[in-house]
Amino acid sequence: MKTINVWFSVILFFLWHSVFSQPMGYYNGTENLTGGELKKALHEIIKDHVDFSYYRTGQIINYSDSDPANPENVILFYLQESRDASMYGMGGDYINREHVWAKSHGYFSEIRPMDSDVHNLRPADASVNEDRGNKDFDNVRPNGTQHHEATECWFTEWAWEPGPATKGQVARILFYMATRYEDADLEIDLELVDKINTFPLPEHGKLSTLIEWNNQYPPSDFERRRNERIYQIQQNRNPFVDNPEFANLIWNEKSIEKFQFSDLKMIPEKPGVTDIANISLRIASESEPDSVILYWGNSFDSTQSRIPLISGSEKYFNTVSFSNMQAGEIIYFLFKAFSVNDTSVFRGSYIFPENITAEQITPIQNIQGPGTESPFFGQQVIVTGRITANFDNTFYIQDATSERSGICVYNSLKTGKVGDSVVVRGKVTEYSTLTELTDIDYFYNFGNNKIIEPVTISTGQLNEDFEGMLVKLENVTFADGGSRIQSTNSVYSFFDEAGQGVLYSDRNGRLPGKKLPEDRTTIIGIVSQYQGVYQLLAREIADLTMATNATRQHELKQDVSIYPNPASSQLFLNTNLVIKSVVIYSVRGELKLLKTGNIKNIDVSGLQNGMYFLRIQTNLDEFIHKKFLVQ
Repeated sequence: MKTINVWFSVILFFLWHSVFSQPMGYYNGTENLTGGELKKALHEIIKDHVDFSYYRTGQIINYSDSDPANPENVILFYLQESRDASMYGMGGDYINREHVWAKSHGYFSEIRPMDSDVHNLRPADASVNEDRGNKDFDNVRPNGTQHHEATECWFTEWAWEPGPATKGQVARILFYMATRYEDADLEIDLELVDKINTFPLPEHGKLSTLIEWNNQYPPSDFERRRNERIYQIQQNRNPFVDNPEFANLIWNEKSIEKFQFSDLKMIPEKPGVTDIANISLRIASESEPDSVILYWGNSFDSTQSRIPLISGSEKYFNTVSFSNMQAGEIIYFLFKAFSVNDTSVFRGSYIFPENITAEQITPIQNIQGPGTESPFFGQQVIVTGRITANFDNTFYIQDATSERSGICVYNSLKTGKVGDSVVVRGKVTEYSTLTELTDIDYFYNFGNNKIIEPVTISTGQLNEDFEGMLVKLENVTFADGGSRIQSTNSVYSFFDEAGQGVLYSDRNGRLPGKKLPEDRTTIIGIVSQYQGVYQLLAREIADLTMATNATRQHELKQDVSIYPNPASSQLFLNTNLVIKSVVIYSVRGELKLLKTGNIKNIDVSGLQNGMYFLRIQTNLDEFIHKKFLVQ
């Protein structure tokens, strides 16, 4: 086993010298833009977020919308009432997940990530949610009907008017959806229009009313907290919560402010609370401002601390200390440029990491240990690594490309994009022989979003040495090639020259409904394990569709047939090819029979009833795979 941790020193470097920072500078590149150009720039910033199944979103909004006074409860949208977060169900006083942009406006039900985008989902009283239905939003009082339960809400046949606490939130959610979804991949282009009764078109209204609500009801502390929490999970933000004025620049023909801020930077970009940071930005204008002041504190638009920025080298800058802040706290920055007749503002925020030393970090290879169970079982550890895969309630990280350098992190809401450098503190456990980190009490994302190169292995290496690691297998064929992946938890066998492997597809994953490759292919995935069986977890269908030599593989399949199928005693092979060997595997990947020579029939009478896979090797060392049944 190799022992050099290739990535370990790199990860430590990012603990103190990260070259990636969010959301300080998150909106760099949007300055001087209006209308469609600004909308397009924002789309590029917020697209490609980490997506989850609709099933998982219930747990996420229990965190994003939790009651600040009682974390076990959520604040219900429209009703604005605190209710037990466990009360999900249908009808009455149960909780539903409300699609603010109604999913029937464009029919994106079950289309990921549109259906499960948490920015668009709010916990709502089920009966109130049913009455809102898929209505557009508009002012309807006093001519509409007052809702009997959510008494701040009024409605007509086609329009819904929420109460003052949610009007602005509705507007900014719909602004987000119209900006995030622009007809890419399988996503539907969503647009705001200045009318109601827009169902079933991918439109929502009424735009002029939404602009009015956005301006009259600015973001609350709760809405801003929600935006921060979703960002920690989905890794994208609602720009209209951070900057409500974006809506006027895009849809209301508002003029650009006199002073335009750009190129916001903080060096070091991930300072600790004891560090001194240099903060700088550029300001574009026909004339220089009279002064530029930086304010900061632990609440939005805080003026708790302040310092003037110095003009020089086409930038405004100064050094800042954060001695009054704590690790884990969010610091909010407010930049103001002043002149006689104008004041322009710009914002940023930042979460302070804990001060973790290299001595406190345990290499993943040490946690995995030399055996099948971790020598750190039951202990709390701190690890660093790059994220290699995100699934519904787990993500995987690696800190090297050597063996035993990957691990599963279970049930952490906070995550990052594939390639991000993270620090995680949790307890080492074993779940059905899979080593995991659970009970996560610290997570910090240092970003960087680097491409992760998988380690190339064969099916014979789907074992403990590569558990938790991102791997690649070449020249693979699927026994069920060409079939659609089921919408239930399911397994599919694949083969290469070394033997058989198993692909696992979760019903809430990204694979159900997609087709398995019909021809020989290269596949990528995470090596996982359940009850002693090693499984490959593909992150998305693209991990399975790197076709290689497809034409030849298709020709080989046509050159061999087997009969009878189902078989009871003898299985016959009909082919003009010269056969070198035949191998039979169970659906669990267990070797059941191996025969060499130019074989034409096989005795299967000793096999128990069930499904089996046949691997045929020709004299040219080409492989053909067939599926058959014994009964």
